[in-house]
Amino acid sequence: MSGPVACLDIDYFYAQAEELRNPGVRDKPVVVCVYSGRTPDSGVVATSNYVARRYGVRSGIPIRRAKELLRNVEAAFLPVDMPYYSELSRQVFEIAGEYADVIEVASIDEAFLSLVEAAAGSFENAANLMASLKKEIRERTGLTCSIGIAKNKLLAKMAADDSKPDGLLVIRPGTEEQYLKPKPVEDIPYIGAKTAKRLREMGIETIGDLANTPSDRLIKVFGFSVGRFIYLASRGEYSEKVTPRGEAKQLSRMVTLKRQTMDEAEIWEQLARAVRELHRRVVELGYGFRGVSVIGVTRGMKPVTKSMALPHHTQEIAELENVSRQLLRSLLSGLEDELRRIGVRVYELSSEKGQSRLTDF
Repeated sequence: MSGPVACLDIDYFYAQAEELRNPGVRDKPVVVCVYSGRTPDSGVVATSNYVARRYGVRSGIPIRRAKELLRNVEAAFLPVDMPYYSELSRQVFEIAGEYADVIEVASIDEAFLSLVEAAAGSFENAANLMASLKKEIRERTGLTCSIGIAKNKLLAKMAADDSKPDGLLVIRPGTEEQYLKPKPVEDIPYIGAKTAKRLREMGIETIGDLANTPSDRLIKVFGFSVGRFIYLASRGEYSEKVTPRGEAKQLSRMVTLKRQTMDEAEIWEQLARAVRELHRRVVELGYGFRGVSVIGVTRGMKPVTKSMALPHHTQEIAELENVSRQLLRSLLSGLEDELRRIGVRVYELSSEKGQSRLTDF
């Protein structure tokens, strides 16, 4: 089945990260700049907060122009700090990965999450799950994000854009045409100004107009790949799988407990299902694992983890269950607060494709 898929976009990321580090600038225009070094004002704006955007400051404009727009305003002009942003990004997407079947990190501030298994195919479940994710990201990192949910990545990305800032928008199955029809053609991701201009010259103003244009006409004008893309996108039918970039370094599965508790038997009953689901995913992807972690989130949103390194790579479900149960017991023994979420992670992955397992015989 298609969907639910989520697109998570960290709001005005670099500028928000600077507000987090220095709360004193939060109510002022914040402009994060890529300085070229030729002169104090040479270079371009990387991003800005929403206060600065009200003055017309946008990504990509020259720093000198941004300073003209903010001439009589107390504003913060700051250099990019990629190591700091990268670490925050890693934290956000590590949390997000605990909610998803698969996570595809598309850029430093955007990721796609497959929620088919995590939400049991339900868009209602997906919405509740992503609301919990937004809350957990806010409480654990201080950052807000916008999330769109739809049947495919492209629609989810559009929904995330429409929900900014700090929103959550679900395009439910059967409502795609209603959602897309009135929008201008440039609202389709990856359609630039040049393509939008050419479409308008063809009399195509809205996505609804585009959906009613024969595909062969679009292919004739734009070529096969672009023509096919914009035709399918206009109908909400352009689908791509959520695919991790490069080799996965770890896989995890988290669950929200039915109630906040420290009762081992009660927690294990729910964690055991997550362990089985994670094991199925590991086998499907052809991985072995050598490290196992049990991850908890307390009532006060504090993350707690216990980990164990195994002497060898394995795919065995019994081994994963036994180690997870031991780690849960160890985690609970040092805990002072009830758990609200629990999960399991495997890491130090290796490809097991083509290798036999004892259970195959």
